[in-house]
Amino acid sequence: MSKRIAVITENNSDMLKILNNNKIEVVVFRPGEIYINSLEDFHSICILGGTSEEPLMLGARERKLVEDQLKAGKKVFAEYCGSISSVYYENPLSTRYERLVFCSKDNKINNIEVGDILDDQCGMRIKPHEQFSSHNVPLLQYVNVHAHKKIDYVDEVVKDISNRALWFEKENLMICSFRLSNFITARFAPKNKMRSLVEYILQWVTDKKIDTKVAKDYYEIKGMSNKADTFNDELKEAAKDAMTWFEKCGITINEGKDGVYEGFGTEVYGDGSQRFAKLIRADCAGEVSLAFFMNYIMNGNKESLEISDNLSSFIFDCMQVKDNNAYNGMIRWTQQAWETCYQDDVARAIIGHMLKCLYTNSQNYLEECKSALDFMVKTTGTDGTRVFRTDILELNEDKINELKDNPGNLASAHYNAYYHASLLIAYKLTGVDIYKDVAIKGLTTIMGAYPETVREQSQTEEYCRLILPLSWLYWVTGEEIHKEWLYKVAKDLQQFKHSTGAYLEWDEGYKATMRNTKGDGECSLLSENGDTVVDFLYSNNWLPMGFMQAYFVTGDEYFKNLWEENIKFILGTQIKSGDAKINGAWARGFDVEYMEYFGSPADVGWGPWAIESGWTVAEITSGIFMGILEDKLKEFYK
Repeated sequence: MSKRIAVITENNSDMLKILNNNKIEVVVFRPGEIYINSLEDFHSICILGGTSEEPLMLGARERKLVEDQLKAGKKVFAEYCGSISSVYYENPLSTRYERLVFCSKDNKINNIEVGDILDDQCGMRIKPHEQFSSHNVPLLQYVNVHAHKKIDYVDEVVKDISNRALWFEKENLMICSFRLSNFITARFAPKNKMRSLVEYILQWVTDKKIDTKVAKDYYEIKGMSNKADTFNDELKEAAKDAMTWFEKCGITINEGKDGVYEGFGTEVYGDGSQRFAKLIRADCAGEVSLAFFMNYIMNGNKESLEISDNLSSFIFDCMQVKDNNAYNGMIRWTQQAWETCYQDDVARAIIGHMLKCLYTNSQNYLEECKSALDFMVKTTGTDGTRVFRTDILELNEDKINELKDNPGNLASAHYNAYYHASLLIAYKLTGVDIYKDVAIKGLTTIMGAYPETVREQSQTEEYCRLILPLSWLYWVTGEEIHKEWLYKVAKDLQQFKHSTGAYLEWDEGYKATMRNTKGDGECSLLSENGDTVVDFLYSNNWLPMGFMQAYFVTGDEYFKNLWEENIKFILGTQIKSGDAKINGAWARGFDVEYMEYFGSPADVGWGPWAIESGWTVAEITSGIFMGILEDKLKEFYK
């Protein structure tokens, strides 16, 4: 008998391409095209149902023909197929917060060990009814777990039969209950482990050697480079690619006149599409405005300056309260959370504009910056810290006085350090003493608690978020104690440094607030100290600007070297892809061992594939530009 393979599927897919490109003799049948004797002369049958959101369900006539071949002993691989043999399923459900774990001690697959975690991103699966499915140990099992790359309790999880994902139902029947066929396009991870898994499946069904490398990765990273003679060119290329990302993805709305979109959610679906995050945030607008302004300084691109200015106008003319009341000056969080104010977000909405004022000696919108800070100062506690957010609905004269006359008790870099940074640069521009006084008081409170600050995501995040504010504190005061704080935090941060130049997530004592179970709220990427995970949303993203501003203020090459080591890592992790929505960007979660984007999806909104226009891409890009423009910008700090 020939080794021809019958593939039953509705559409082309990564797995079908791999079969074809390995010179496997394949005949494709669409549902409805299988007739008597159609399958008689084939070596085996491969059902690829995962090309559609709904599982592939064969009609009774075609189903019988497949079942006859199965009974005759032919191998059948059934992926995302609504029923095969005695097995049938519940309705499809999302795998957004679930992970795949390899469970089989008897089936050896290259690169994969028992307990290894794999990710199918935001895919779809069908849960088999327990009483109609085999109870043997599966190859893959779905688990609800906040872990990074491995678990050690496989024997427990396999007891839940309905959560099996890939298994041998019979000796000649392998079943996959999730959408696997477009595993490359949908960015399944880790990439090498997923390729090994698919090779194993296709080699089993074809009885021939399969090479998945015939289908290239959906994305790559640029890769680390230590060539000193090309470093400046690499910086410029990275900045250019990032600015192209803003343009190609339609991040800026009406050339910035109506703000920017937040970016992309972490949800990468089974067909490779990714959720577009349409929220319009003031903080993202301010951060993106700075990136476009830096591009203007670098390249003299007047269109970039216009977009930057439009975004400043959006923040101050659209998102700021101008009513003559107690809320005057408040900058709104988003177009949805219209009456909410987070001080750290407001700070990043206006810091970029104040840097524009510093670098151009402009007064434009400076009064509006002061109004924004005045509102926050009058709702700041006696210890210089502000509660994590305020809402107009809960604010009245008595509440404002209560906030002002009592300590905020929030010694958190996450919530307050950049607020203090905004006060410090505002003092440099305006000379208003209360801005300096509140910033000194607040940062003194934070450093009084340090290193036991109130952590949200991780200890690493707190340290990263302190570099820029402490740099500007020393810039303003010139006091030795403030310089010591900056160096202490920078040196303490080094304990989390990886050989690549990245800073790994760490949380001594596991005290961070954001350690929720899957989907229950915001969640740190860190599950256990020692995880080889880097966070580009809450930690490493602040360092390109932070280290370079520290260098500008102190003139110490130590900070420039830290910037260079870290930025080389960041340049190496910039995404390369034919897909414009990710090409030139950075996503949230990166694994320095796998050297790819991979991490726990437990966060309800911002998982490992979230791409924030402001917090991540703009912050990193502005820090790259500052390094390129070092000689021009450091003059403003003398």
